Amino acid sequence: MSVTRLCSGCLTGLLFLACGPDVVYQEEVELPATGWPYADSLTFTFPVTDTSGRYDLVLTVAHTADFPYQNFYVHLDTHLPSGMLRSQPLSLQLADTFGDWYGDCSGGVCRTDISLQEGTRFTEVGEHRLVVGQFSRDAVLGEVTGMGFRVVRR
Repeated sequence: MSVTRLCSGCLTGLLFLACGPDVVYQEEVELPATGWPYADSLTFTFPVTDTSGRYDLVLTVAHTADFPYQNFYVHLDTHLPSGMLRSQPLSLQLADTFGDWYGDCSGGVCRTDISLQEGTRFTEVGEHRLVVGQFSRDAVLGEVTGMGFRVVRR
C-alpha cells in the first residue's frame, strides 16, 4: 500500500470521527437540591421544521451515586402542534440488577442517556412539547439532580 493511499485513508477516517451527531434541540433542567416533587413537571418545547428526516429522542437523567433505586417511573405527555396529546408511563432504568449504574459516573454524579425513540419521524411541523412528570413511589424524589432532553437528526 502506498504512503499516499495510507494518508488518504487516515484523513478520511479522521473526518468521519470529527463529525458528531446533528443535535437539533437540547435542553437540560437542574432540579432542586431538596428533590423532585411529584407535583412538578418538566417541560421541553422544541420546534420541528422537517417531517421527512429521521430523529432519535433521548432523555438524560442526572442523579447522585446515592440514588436508592434501580429505576424510577415518569409520565410522558407529548403535545403535538395540532393539539393532539400522547401519554405514557415509562420506567427509567438507571442500574442493572447488581446495582451497577448504567450511566457515566464522576464525582458522585451519574448521567444516563435513555433512548425514548430511535429513527422516528415527526408527522407535524411546528412547536412540540414533551412534559416529563415524576411518577415514582416517593412524593419527593431525592438524589435526581437534573433531566435533559435532546433531538438528534440521523
